[in-house]
Amino acid sequence: MSSEITPRANAPLLHLFQGKPIRLIGKVTEVRGETAVLDAAGSVTVHATRDSNFKEGNIYEVIGRVQPDLSLKMLDGMDFGTNIDMDNANALAELSQRHHEIFFDK
Repeated sequence: MSSEITPRANAPLLHLFQGKPIRLIGKVTEVRGETAVLDAAGSVTVHATRDSNFKEGNIYEVIGRVQPDLSLKMLDGMDFGTNIDMDNANALAELSQRHHEIFFDK
């Protein structure tokens, strides 16, 4: 993975980052082959890498490039298990957008 800046986002913020890499924390609600659907304050389709092993019910941080249809092409990811407060994860995404000067340049 290159050293590109990857701002935090959730489903409602994806439209701001089309074509750009982001970080998203979401709970897996569905797995279909190499595609997973994550709940990150809304549904996000993730086109996974071959070696990703999404498990329904687990929470993942996905680094991915936002596609024109607002899905993510996964570049990397990490299984955070099940003990993450999704309200806090979504609040962090919203706050990092509101105070972007702390986290990234627009």
